[in-house]
Amino acid sequence: MEKVNLDNLIWKLALMVLITLLLLIPLGMIKSLIRERQDNADSSRAEVARSWALQQTLSGPELIFYRERTEQEKKDEKKTLHETLSIYPEKLSYEVDAATQDLHRAIYEVKVYTADIVASGTFLLPENCRDFQLKTEFSLGLYDLRGIEGAVNLSIGGRDYSVTEGGIQAIRTEIKLDPASFGSGREIPFEIRFRARGSEAIYFQPFGQVTEVTLRTDCGNPSFEGDFLPAEREIGEDGSSARWVVSAINRGKPQETKFGVKLLQGVSQYQQTTRSAKYGILIILLVFVAGLAVELVGKKSIHIIQYAVIGLSLVLFYALLLSFSELMAFWLAYLLAAGMTTAALTLYFRGILKDKKAWLLGALIAIAYVVCYILLQMETYALVAGTLILFILLVGIMYFTRDLRPTVKPAPKEETPIQQENE
Repeated sequence: MEKVNLDNLIWKLALMVLITLLLLIPLGMIKSLIRERQDNADSSRAEVARSWALQQTLSGPELIFYRERTEQEKKDEKKTLHETLSIYPEKLSYEVDAATQDLHRAIYEVKVYTADIVASGTFLLPENCRDFQLKTEFSLGLYDLRGIEGAVNLSIGGRDYSVTEGGIQAIRTEIKLDPASFGSGREIPFEIRFRARGSEAIYFQPFGQVTEVTLRTDCGNPSFEGDFLPAEREIGEDGSSARWVVSAINRGKPQETKFGVKLLQGVSQYQQTTRSAKYGILIILLVFVAGLAVELVGKKSIHIIQYAVIGLSLVLFYALLLSFSELMAFWLAYLLAAGMTTAALTLYFRGILKDKKAWLLGALIAIAYVVCYILLQMETYALVAGTLILFILLVGIMYFTRDLRPTVKPAPKEETPIQQENE
């Protein structure tokens, strides 16, 4: 390698670092735009959910017994007119079959479902239920009652009921129980069937001494969430199923415990685009180092303004990726945006260098985008992989700069006395 004017190289490196730092401004603007589009998508999903039905949470069921307070109790202003006693199931089982569909608001997609729900189990009534003879109600918590489709059919204690009214976030109806079963230890079976709509997710609260939930859905990529993961699960392209078993020993307070499934893609296109933008500086550094290496090896000069244009093109990639990912699958949007950016920069390098090294730089840009996409898919090992890439980048810089030597100007020759006399 020929000697390089080290002073000029230092100034160029300093200007490249300055350009890289300035490119953080448009990169930050891109990230802000991603957040804004994410907020718009969330608002659109919320509007659709309000019209269809919100995320559903099933809690209970419970039997609520009422008794009228005595006159002395009524005199106490802090006491209500009635006292209640709540009984939860000994055994509780949910069978849920959820069929999903995609609704659209503008360009945004919302995942909704319609679920056939069967809740069954048994109650054991204690002896003190005999003192609560005023009224008895069956209640099953459901977060958004607007999602109920059709009739709600309840069978309990050998009697059938058609539920036509509800309470606050609960299916509730008055029932009649045989007083002879109170305190006898006899199990009172129940079963309630209904169809409910919801958006994006469905959750359960385990109020039974033993709660078993079996959920089947045609969603091929669900996300299991909450305080308990399913004991059994099967996930396929055409659908999935899961089974939870929770007992009173390990659940804690049922009101504070929740588990279920989110019927959404694990990572949205906005999350993937945000993660991709975080590698923006890495891509810019890789391309700048490659360009500088071509300058040093091929003795071709790239103007500092041309480096700025290259950096802006690399930043524009993320705006393309964001806009395309809202209209198509993320992998296809990434391929299209990366292909357009690589082609444009390759032709630009061709115009600057006017030789075959332009194709080499274009190939390096394509490789950089492939590496970035691999990092996006790795998730768990993205940090270590990104760090190794930076290390390799540093080794490359060390290799290409190993023979750099400063250009030393020769010292002026001193004239001898004889030369001065001749003059």
